[in-house]
Amino acid sequence: MSRIIIQLIGWSFIFGISGCQEGEPHQQLEEIQTDFSDAVIKQIYNLQNSRKTDGILPFLAVDNPSHRYRAALSLVSVQDTSAINDLLNTLNDDYEQIRGAAALALGQTKNIKAADVLANAFQQDSSRIVQAAILEAIGRCGSEEQLKYLCTTRPYPIKDSILLEGQALGLYRFALRGLIHPEGTMKIMNDFIANSLMSTKPRFVAANYLARANDIDLVGYENVLINNVQEEKDPNTLMFLVTGLAKVKTIKALKVLKKTYRSHEDYRVRCNIIRSLKHFEYDSAKTVAFEALRDTNLHVKIVAAEYFYYNGKDIDAFNYTNIAKTNPYWQVRTMLYAAALKNLIYYKTQTKNFISQTLIKRYKETPNLYEKAALLRALGNFGWNYKFLSRELVPPSDTVEIPYVIKSSIADALVILRSNPNLNKDFGLSTQRVLTELNAIFRRCIESSDPAIIAIVADLFASKSSDFKKAFPDYSFLKTAQQKLQLPRDVETYIYLQKAIDAFEGKTTKIQHTNRSSFTDIEWSLITALGETSKVTLQTNKGKIVLQLLTKDAPATVTQFINLVKAGYYKDKVFHRVVPNFVVQTGCARGDGWGGFEVSVASEFSKTQYNTEGMVGMASAGKDTESTQLFITHCPTIHLDGNYTIFAKVVQGMDVVHQLQVGDKIENAVLEN
Repeated sequence: MSRIIIQLIGWSFIFGISGCQEGEPHQQLEEIQTDFSDAVIKQIYNLQNSRKTDGILPFLAVDNPSHRYRAALSLVSVQDTSAINDLLNTLNDDYEQIRGAAALALGQTKNIKAADVLANAFQQDSSRIVQAAILEAIGRCGSEEQLKYLCTTRPYPIKDSILLEGQALGLYRFALRGLIHPEGTMKIMNDFIANSLMSTKPRFVAANYLARANDIDLVGYENVLINNVQEEKDPNTLMFLVTGLAKVKTIKALKVLKKTYRSHEDYRVRCNIIRSLKHFEYDSAKTVAFEALRDTNLHVKIVAAEYFYYNGKDIDAFNYTNIAKTNPYWQVRTMLYAAALKNLIYYKTQTKNFISQTLIKRYKETPNLYEKAALLRALGNFGWNYKFLSRELVPPSDTVEIPYVIKSSIADALVILRSNPNLNKDFGLSTQRVLTELNAIFRRCIESSDPAIIAIVADLFASKSSDFKKAFPDYSFLKTAQQKLQLPRDVETYIYLQKAIDAFEGKTTKIQHTNRSSFTDIEWSLITALGETSKVTLQTNKGKIVLQLLTKDAPATVTQFINLVKAGYYKDKVFHRVVPNFVVQTGCARGDGWGGFEVSVASEFSKTQYNTEGMVGMASAGKDTESTQLFITHCPTIHLDGNYTIFAKVVQGMDVVHQLQVGDKIENAVLEN
């Protein structure tokens, strides 16, 4: 017992008392800079790109502070636990920039040993900037015990906005990992949200915590949250506050959300309000969702239709179809039909057949490939559509080529259909026969040469392995399919297959799939020529978007991106994925999000954050799997920090980004000198 008390006192000292002491800043003898004319700087970048930790570590101890700084930042991307001891020494560096970079690198290891090192360093450091970096880093790698101590520290002075932001980020990073403590939520509410003097940045992070933390109890904070929603002027904070308020789940909270929806000009806030309706009883929330179907912004209309798909009721299925009939937007129309199919009670077979025939008729008439894809996925919400879907998956002759977008959408639809918990009610006495037919279709998908439909079905097998073990006692066809994949192009499919294989074998997936020899090399002559001011213009069918390249943050990614731009790769590439108030995504060779490339790019993480709209990142299937697909954010998305490379930012044309929808195109991409 005495040991526990001593430990608690120690942690209180580390996170509390020490954090409020003033200290003299270290004398800065030399400016830290990233100079691409410096051969050593380039060498460290190259070592980072090839993931050679042993080569980077000696640079943490050299005399040149710019080299030490670059080495510490390189380890942020490498994420190697073998570097922890060397980074521990770097936490004593004379330069706060270097200590901050070392803290970030330690957090990125996601290792508990790093958290212990960071906690001790917090006590010894006098720099607010470094202490804030340490608190956030502990949130990335700490244990539940360390979370508890972070939750129970006494409040930092309100003037310490940097330290407060670090504390809020620490709690937020813990929450993203699923580690939540009631006293942490209490601290977020009392110290950050309820405090009217709180600075903008810590308050913004606290709002993100409320939006992202799962299973938090906010009932006692109803009035505080209502006041904050009513008073907040910054939409970047408000869009997360409204999600937090919805978690209160009271009629009073819902009334405020409805009023805010009707009065707020920023469509992103309205999107989040409609998404948040899921926290309330359907009958009390549906009025504003129906209202949102008539919103002036298409993104909001789409989110409203999605609300009915995921939360709708049989009683309103007729309303969904009625509205769908006259809706001019295919995204909304198709989702509403899907909502009707999904939510109609199982015995209304005749109505489901009628809706299905309506969808099939439209599928045959429309020339829009992405509308066809959406219609196919909608059909997956009624079991008996499996016959039509399976026929569409097989070409009528060898001369007919089925578009990739169609094939992957059919696979999606069949998975939706098979995952329906009421499937046996759809099929009745025919259930076993139909399941046998579906299993045969799924096996053919796995044995096909299409990495998309293989991955989609493999994901189903992994998530419902207990349903398929009996059907496939010999699952060697999964391993055979995996062996035929081309890496790194098909790395995402490889991962899904491995998860399915491990599920059949009762194992936890630990994947070693990256071939480092396939990484894009940094082309230094190109990077040097680009400098820090080069831009790329994406001319889309909706208008022009100008990207500022971040060469110092991600030289390998910029190398690959610019070479692809010069080769004309992005010309006519479709925005295949648009998530309202999140991202637009493009760059897929197939057009369905499953296209890879023969060469991958090593992940490049930096101090740059997704803390504003218009950040340009690389899509990936996990660390070091980036290829050609990129995304642009609609809003701050700080939950992506440290997981997705940022290589550019929008400096012109955000209005165009906000207009983009699935099926829009990049007409041309041009490097501006």
